Amino acid sequence: MMKRTIAIACAAVALHCAPALAQQKEAVAALTAELKAHTPSGWEVRVRWRDGALLASITPWPYQEAFDLWYDGAKLVEKIRALCPDRRDEVWALVGPDEDIVLEPTVGGKSAVEARVSCRRAADAL
Repeated sequence: MMKRTIAIACAAVALHCAPALAQQKEAVAALTAELKAHTPSGWEVRVRWRDGALLASITPWPYQEAFDLWYDGAKLVEKIRALCPDRRDEVWALVGPDEDIVLEPTVGGKSAVEARVSCRRAADAL
């Protein structure tokens, strides 16, 4: 009887969480497509959920361009901020009002946490 109750509870939780997980996967796919459509050819984009935000790591290529940007912080942040999706884009409908889209430049395997761009804050500043 106890195993049956546990199985029913697990099934109920799985059914309850399935729509949220599907929406999270949709948001990852939507932001990935949006960023790949707007980044220069060859740049890498990796999107995932982290700490209540849709976090995109963006790696510029070739290496020379990446390192030039890395050492020109203002230009790097400007290029990353320009990649933020417009507030009318579908990806924002998949992100909750208390969640954010964060873009993070990555060069040579290192993330520039201090150069992260909050797209919600960037859009609110306009």
